[in-house]
Parts: sequence; structure tokens; C-alpha cells
Amino acid sequence: MSGDSEKAKVVALQLALDAGFASCLDFGKSDKVELLEKLALSWINLAIMQGHGRNMAFKVEKR
Repeated sequence: MSGDSEKAKVVALQLALDAGFASCLDFGKSDKVELLEKLALSWINLAIMQGHGRNMAFKVEKR
């Protein structure tokens, strides 16, 4: 998630948790929205345009 409203981020976090995700990453303020849009377009390209299917995801690994 990203944006300038901390209140909206709380709602987004709760929606992600309610949908079954273990966590939700905060990318920062609204100047980071474009990063998430590009990530979504990358997923759409792989899943739909290249035919890999919608049952896939990106994963963040921490060391």
C-alpha cells in the first residue's frame, strides 16, 4: 500500500488481513503509488498476457 492518508492505510491493512494475507507492506507516501502500479502491471503481464494464470504471486523474502 502507499498513500498520504494513514487512516486509509489502516483500512487497507485490515482488508489485506481479512482477505487472508499474513501482512501488508507500506511502500510510503503517494509518490510511491507508481511503483505499485508497475508491480501490478508486471503481474498482469505474466498472469494474463503470457498465460501463466492468475494462481501466482510475488513474494518478498527477508534475510
